[in-house]
Amino acid sequence: MTTEKSALTAVMSDVTLFRDALIAINELVSEGNFRAKPDGIYLAATDPTMVALVDFKFLASAFDEYTVSEQEEIGINIASLLAVLRRAKSNEKVTLEFTKGANRLLVTIKGASTRKFTIPVLDIEKGEVPEMKLDFPASIEAKTSVLADGIDDASIVTDTVILGASPKEFTMHAEGDMSKVEINLEKGAPDLLSIEAKDAVTSKFSLEYLKKIVKAAKISDTVKLNLGKDYPMKAVFRQVDKMQISYILAPRVED
Repeated sequence: MTTEKSALTAVMSDVTLFRDALIAINELVSEGNFRAKPDGIYLAATDPTMVALVDFKFLASAFDEYTVSEQEEIGINIASLLAVLRRAKSNEKVTLEFTKGANRLLVTIKGASTRKFTIPVLDIEKGEVPEMKLDFPASIEAKTSVLADGIDDASIVTDTVILGASPKEFTMHAEGDMSKVEINLEKGAPDLLSIEAKDAVTSKFSLEYLKKIVKAAKISDTVKLNLGKDYPMKAVFRQVDKMQISYILAPRVED
């Protein structure tokens, strides 16, 4: 039993939000170096194909208790951590502890009994996460259900979807060999919270990736999208003062 002081101690009385966020991230990223900082836990990583980038922030204010003695990077297999977190019921307290120099993350689940799990800390090569300096000409905020339903509708027709924005509307358009579908949401519609665009822009994206990204809809009722013409897309899902997951998705460019 170690007597060393923990570099990180994070306590949650309800693990649901943290777990759901990791489930969404795990759709694209299997492992990563989590940075424990004084204001929260961070992760920036790309999927193996470098098509999508994930930027995750889980703020200190979202935990019941959170202390960091000094900033640490903790390499974790996300599926391994999720397997443990899925064992916690909503009314059980979960504590994450990491000691500097340790090769494990200690997860304690306390309810009617106390269960302790150790997860190995991985030595993950610090790949370069590209710094994305993007200037988006269009910004949309909508109910996440709109994006999720549009992706499901488009999936019936083909494997790509064209997202568009203009000063007056947000559109989703998919066209296959024989079929097509188009979703229009006009400015002022209850599910379109805001839209800003100087001109009309469209970009095509892989539905396979969008299906993975929209898993984050479970943690937020709204999504902010940034678009351009034949340009990457940024999607942000957040809960104020708790957490945020941002995705950058490269467009599908025709040969």
